[in-house]
Amino acid sequence: MTRQLTKKSCITSLVIPAILMFTLVACSSSSDLATQLNGQWRNEQGSDTVNINLTKETSSLTIDGHTFTGAVEKMDKGNCTVSVKVAADGGSPEVWTLQQVWNDNGSAFKLKLRRNGTTETFIPVGHS
Repeated sequence: MTRQLTKKSCITSLVIPAILMFTLVACSSSSDLATQLNGQWRNEQGSDTVNINLTKETSSLTIDGHTFTGAVEKMDKGNCTVSVKVAADGGSPEVWTLQQVWNDNGSAFKLKLRRNGTTETFIPVGHS
């Protein structure tokens, strides 16, 4: 019994640091996180597109031709998320969340956009 617990403890002590290291490497630094989200994205379920620019003083998200200006409110490296406060339709401020969702081997990610109570998943333009 002691031998099994020791074996499990060794495996656990190796796996948990590996997961933490992957999270830190995948999201790297906050400025890198914002840079990684910049660019043009396409909804994986349709033809909607979003252009993201988070590296300027005034951030912007252009969704199907409509530009929303805003500012980065919070970056969470641990969860690979960026919260952006935007001036939504009607002028009222809303906080939208962008999240990197990495594939199993950590080589690429999809983008989840949470806004107005909905979540959409986007892939980089040029990828399928």
